[in-house]
Order: sequence, then C-alpha cells, then structure tokens
Amino acid sequence: MFLRTTVLTTVLVGSHLGEALVARSGSPHASPTLTASFETPSYRYSSFSYTQLTSDRYATPLPSPISFPATFAPPFSEASTLLPTEVTYTTYSLNPTTTAATESETDGYGQQAYAELWASLSYSSAPPFTTTVSPTPVPSSELVFPPALTPYLANPEKKLPENFIWGVAGSAWQIEGGLQLGGRGPSILDTIGALQSNDSASDANVATMNYYLYKQDIARLAALGVPYYSFSISWSRIVPFGVAGSPVNTEGLAHYDDVINTCIEYGVTPIVTLVHADYPPSVVADMGNLSTHYLYYAKQVMTRYADRVPYWVTFNEPNISVGSVAKSYSILKDILLAHAAAYHWYKETLGGTAQITLKFANNLALPLDPTNSTHTASAQRYQAFILGIMGNPLLLSEQIPSEVLSTPNITIEALTSEELATVKNTVDFISIDPYTAQFASPAPEGIEACAANSSHPLWPSCATLTNVQANGWLMGEASNDYAYIAPQYVRQQLGYLWNTFRPKGILVAEYGFNPFADANRSLNAQRYDLERTLYYHFFLREVLTAIHEDGINVIGALAWSVLDNDEFGSYANMYGLQTVNRTDGRFERHYKRSFFDYVDFFHQHIAS
Repeated sequence: MFLRTTVLTTVLVGSHLGEALVARSGSPHASPTLTASFETPSYRYSSFSYTQLTSDRYATPLPSPISFPATFAPPFSEASTLLPTEVTYTTYSLNPTTTAATESETDGYGQQAYAELWASLSYSSAPPFTTTVSPTPVPSSELVFPPALTPYLANPEKKLPENFIWGVAGSAWQIEGGLQLGGRGPSILDTIGALQSNDSASDANVATMNYYLYKQDIARLAALGVPYYSFSISWSRIVPFGVAGSPVNTEGLAHYDDVINTCIEYGVTPIVTLVHADYPPSVVADMGNLSTHYLYYAKQVMTRYADRVPYWVTFNEPNISVGSVAKSYSILKDILLAHAAAYHWYKETLGGTAQITLKFANNLALPLDPTNSTHTASAQRYQAFILGIMGNPLLLSEQIPSEVLSTPNITIEALTSEELATVKNTVDFISIDPYTAQFASPAPEGIEACAANSSHPLWPSCATLTNVQANGWLMGEASNDYAYIAPQYVRQQLGYLWNTFRPKGILVAEYGFNPFADANRSLNAQRYDLERTLYYHFFLREVLTAIHEDGINVIGALAWSVLDNDEFGSYANMYGLQTVNRTDGRFERHYKRSFFDYVDFFHQHIAS
C-alpha cells in the first residue's frame, strides 16, 4: 500500500537548541513547533518497455609506431667501442649429456660447463613453444568495454599532467618461462620452480610463456591503448655464467633487442629494469664484487638499447633483498655502489640522457596508536631500516640512519665520505611499490631489548606490524595475500616520501590487488574483477588529491601486473590485469574489466 502524505520534520539549527525550544514553547519539555515540510514522491503506473543498459564501446588503440624527438644515447654502432675488447659472444644449448670429450673450449665456459650450471635443476613442465609466436590482431570483440560503473569512474574534475607515465609492469622470471632455453643460465629464483616441479601449476619453466608470446602481449597493450610497459631483462639470459669476463649470450641480446623494437613498433614506450630479484648464483656468491659483475652486464645491455629507452631501473626492490638474496645487511651497501657505478657510467661515459632510478618496496608503517611515543618510534625505526639505509645516501646525501648503524651485531658499515659522494644524487626520481600500509608498535620486549638480541624474530627493526587497527577493525578490504584496499593511506605514503627524501618526483612503479581465491573462480568471474577496479580507482583518486592539494610531484603509476604471473612460486596470488589459460597449450590471454577501467581512468584524467 502506498501512503501519500505531507510529513512534518523538526529542523533544529545552531548550538542553542534548548534556548530555541524554550523561546518557542515556554518550556524545554514542550513539543517543538519549528518545522519544515516536503513532499514524498508521487507514485504512478505506466507502460513498461525494455531499456538498453549496455552499449558496445571499444578501446582506442595507440598510434604507432612511437617516435622520440631524439635518441637517448648514441646508437650501438658508436657505443660499441665502450665495451671490453676481450669478450666471448656465443650462445648455448642445454644438453645434459655433454661430457668433457665433446668440450671444445678450454676456458671453463664451454657447453659442458653450461650443462653443469643446470645439473641440480629439473622441471616437470616443458614449454609448448620453441620459437617466437607471430602476433595476430586483437579481435574487436575482445576490446568491448564492460558495463559502466557510473558514478564510480566519472569524476574527472582533477587532471593529471599530460606527460604522466602510466601503464603496466611485469618481470622476466615471473612471466617468461623457457628457463633452460635460448642460452639462458640459472638464477637464484630458479630453485623455486624446480622444487615445485611436481606441481605443474607453479612450474616457473613455463610461467606465462611471455618469452615466446611477447609480441602478442605488446600488441594487446597497444590495442587497449596502454602507453608504457615496464619489464625486466634476465641477467642470466645475457651473461649465463653471471660474472664479469664470462661469455655473453647473443641469443639473449637479440631477444631483448626485439622486445624493445616491438614496443616501439606498436607505440608502447619501454621502461627497462636490469635486475628484478633474479641474480645469477655466481654473483650472489661474490657480492663483494657486485659492482664489477653488474657493470659488466649493464654495459652490454645499455650500449645496445640505450638509444631507444627513456627510463632505466637499475634494481627492483633492493631494500628488501636482505634474507631473500643475502643474509647480511652489507648487501644494501653493495647494491648502492653497483647502482651508482651504472648511473655514472651511463651518464658520464655513454652520454645517455634517459632518466635512471631504482625501485623501493615500502608499505608505509604508521604508529598503531599515534598518541603513543613508542609506537611512533617503532614506525620511524621501521622506515629507517626499510628506506633510510638506501634513501638517505641516494636522495639526501646523508649517512645511513644512526638507529641502523648503532644496532648491535648489524652487518653493515657506514659509508665513507668517498662512497657517499659517489652515491649521492644518482637517481633522477624516486620509485616506490606501495601496495598498502601497515601499523607499527614495539616488539613485546621493547625496542631496546629486541635490538640487543639478533636472534629475535623481529630483529633488527623490532617493530610489530599489523593491518588491524587499534580498535579491532581491518584497515581495509584484504586481498588473497598482503595488499589491502585502503586508499586512506595513499597520501600519507606519498607525503612521507616527498617530505622526508625530497625527490624531484615520485613514480608509483608497482601497485595492485589480488582478490581472495581468484584462482578458484570461473573465467567470467575472474574477468569481472570489481575489487581490483576499486583498488586502482580509489588509489588513483588519492594520487590526484596528493598532486593537487598536497603539492606532491607524482610523475606516474604502473600497475602490477601485465598478466597473471608466477608470484615467486604461486599462481594463487593473481595480480594480473589479464588472465592466462595455462592448460590450453596456447596460453590464451583475456582482458579483465579492471584493465578497461584502469585505461578509462587515465583517459578521463590526463590533461589534454
């Protein structure tokens, strides 16, 4: 039954409520007479007809090819003279039965030595491809936008700069596959795939087969209108034995040369990372000489590709490499010096004009209770360890934080004045991977007691970290792993970086969300990934606010990741903006709705 009536509603304005009522009625307990009226809707019947609620809107492809006003460095024909003269250029083919009798080289780097690199690693899954797959046009049926989410994606009142860097990111080991093909040597990550080789769903030897499908992957980015693609080069594909003076793999050089050329052909700007966690084992065994080994590799890559690459990332998330790459904190100093060596060689010897950075991991630590000084100290101490060790010398020309150097049994020494001078100002902007934030409080025993005990599980930062607020609420919507939809902390993360390290600009080099149990859903359900859309949309709205209201120079944002990939041994954590069918033999890709929404956001918010 519909009730049509005029409703009387009390309107009480101001801070003198009691006085107003007394003045009107003579008694503070009398019924108020200060009223306003409004009409309820007028309900009615009419004839019904179906309304079209969807429309076929198509993605706009990139113009191609891309052209730069000038090259970013001399072409290889000129730069090749900068390379060492006594380098062996060859390629390898893995044959586990190779013996000394068939060994032709005497320098210890022949086919037998190459086979021995792989002697302890085997894989259950074999790549279904043996050559690069030619790209095919993306059908228009794949480029239809999903149902619109008005008003969620209709708020373009604030604009991003016209030159804002936006696109997607991936890394070699996580998507390429073909670990033992193309003359590649092993990396320290390869044991993950080998140890799990009884589980074909996580076999890194297959991954998503980007090594052979890269042309199609780049074509798919261009068809959707994605202008930037950040990818990494596998060190051990270029230098299979890893170390300085060992042979350089011509097949690896040709592969990445074609990856970059394919990007340019399709109108996609390449952003190249030199190391994304996949160090050659021989280099990790000799980290004290990292600069020598790294520069040997970096020179081979940069001399060939630098004329076409406007952005270089020397190391991915080196600030969290303690434990995953080496146990000693001294690795951070080794990486700092290796990064600086490559920066100076590129800028001063090669004469390159591209911008160079390295990429930090950091989910900002905030005090669990901001009114508690020990919680604030815990957050600051955590940040000193996770960002200050490398950020202070790089961006502030300052020493490693005192709270780090004064920690008992810490295995890192202060930088010398010469080392500080070498390292300072060797990033052109800061890059950060801020997936979420977290709350910090002291270790139960207190910071001082924890710091004195190097066997304590929270040593050396001695911060207890949680994503649960002090009042018991989660900080946001949890993912399958550690990411959270918690946009309220994006501006604090950016503000911390901007006001603490005062960089020229900030690139959000990775951010993403992996919905809970996504791998168990149907293809249609995986594609309609509303949570991921909301994560990116809310995150980017806060980036806009940080730019316009906080005055922070955010220069770009790159989504993780280009495809559902191998998240270091697991396909359960699916961060990709595209699905991959790893059971059809073709590794067919499908765009997710979040990819369309992501592109749409930038088309609405990039200033023209």
